[in-house]
Amino acid sequence: MRRRDVLKAAGAALLASAAGRAAVPPDRLARLALSSSTFRAQYDGRFSVATALPRLSHRTLPAYARQRFGISRIELWDQQFGPEGHSFAECRAIRAAADAAGVQVVSVEVEDMPPLDAADADDRAQAVAEGRVWLDKARVLGCTSMRFNVNRSRTAAINRDAAISVLRALADHGQRLGVVVLLENHGGATANIATMIDLVRAVNHRFLKAEPDWGAWAPASGDGQADRYQAMQAAMAVAHIVSAKGQAFDPDTYAHTSFDVPRLVREAEATGYRGVYSIELYNTPAPADTARAVDWMIAAITGAMR
Repeated sequence: MRRRDVLKAAGAALLASAAGRAAVPPDRLARLALSSSTFRAQYDGRFSVATALPRLSHRTLPAYARQRFGISRIELWDQQFGPEGHSFAECRAIRAAADAAGVQVVSVEVEDMPPLDAADADDRAQAVAEGRVWLDKARVLGCTSMRFNVNRSRTAAINRDAAISVLRALADHGQRLGVVVLLENHGGATANIATMIDLVRAVNHRFLKAEPDWGAWAPASGDGQADRYQAMQAAMAVAHIVSAKGQAFDPDTYAHTSFDVPRLVREAEATGYRGVYSIELYNTPAPADTARAVDWMIAAITGAMR
């Protein structure tokens, strides 16, 4: 295809997406966020695909989210901070770029932390110390929440009392900063949704909530597809933000095929949830056209909102 035709096609796609956004009520569009991990192929680093365009970073994602999708909230992944790292200086630079674009960083998904349920008291103290620094960075970024993993083991039994103690300490610090600590059913002990809900309720702190993840669900009892919807609906009672994770998309229509996205939204809304849905595409292989898959998710989620 000649360059002229490529530019023409790109322009048509942008016009189509703009027309689609115009049909979405602004109050519904305002309840969406975009997760940076959706665009991991477009970031430099270990997930990079050189041909994936446009090239992005945490500093440029805010403007891209606003201009391409009309979305004014983003969620960042700690694995994508780039060569500058997640220093306070870099967090300030990202915040400045987000403010300039009229975008809020609503949350950061943090992987690089010690286990929060360590048996040793010194190890738990270290986890609290590192978590507090991350929460301080969240405040610099303008976040209202930050997600942590209790641990990364899917097989080891959780040290429940230790986890509760550390989570309560982090939630106390989060309260001082106005940042909600989140657990997610996507890794380690809290991959089990019942465990995640139990921990949130056991800590019993208004600055500890959950981030239910649509795509990181697995049946605990082999009862089939219906369990996903039941589990997600149960988790809404402790939810602060939803990880609206998409997986497989039809290669022609770009409709999502892994599970029923509108149903998940309708059932979440039926519980009274009126928070943010953070769109995250994380599957192998990724959609051939990530932006088009995001467009489908935007239409499907906002169309099912109340």
